[in-house]
Amino acid sequence: MNTTDVVANPFVDDFQDAELKEKLYDIIKSRVWIRTDKKIKLASGATSSEYFNMKKLGADGLALAAAAMYRYVKKTKTVSVGGLESGAIPLAVTISNISLAQSDTPPLEWFYVRKSTKSHGINNQIEGSPRPPVMILDDVITSGGSSIKAIRAIKDEGIEYIGTMCVLFRGDSQQRQRLEQEGSFDCIFSKDDFKRA
Repeated sequence: MNTTDVVANPFVDDFQDAELKEKLYDIIKSRVWIRTDKKIKLASGATSSEYFNMKKLGADGLALAAAAMYRYVKKTKTVSVGGLESGAIPLAVTISNISLAQSDTPPLEWFYVRKSTKSHGINNQIEGSPRPPVMILDDVITSGGSSIKAIRAIKDEGIEYIGTMCVLFRGDSQQRQRLEQEGSFDCIFSKDDFKRA
């Protein structure tokens, strides 16, 4: 495909960073953020009266989240994006598809890491085609356990890892530090961003 034939992607090209982030914030606030009197168990094992169900982002919210992440990722040397099933899968696929529409950078591969090794076929834990260096993605991170599991699987295969990014970081400074010991770490939002809602 000639670069003159590349169609602009509106979710990347039509928004300024602040506008994109504000639109995504509004979607998370209205569709994703659940506040309840009951305690909800999180993937980290902790409980909270607040829950962010990123599976409710919808097509437009997912595209905005992926566009924001793509803008960050393309400033790095990342070649592939992915993470632990299932939160990372829609983000990785969408970012990869967004990258196909860009003329200024090569397309990104996507992959995902199974929570446990596949029990049939060729016993893969990593699915897809992770070409190094890779960026680990997640929708929500609290303790960082899921991301660390994906990072370890990547490193165990000898694949170069560059960093981790998520849509929302709910953790504390120690949990952030744990991720930063593995590589770079960034997020679109932190839990403090939702105290103003």
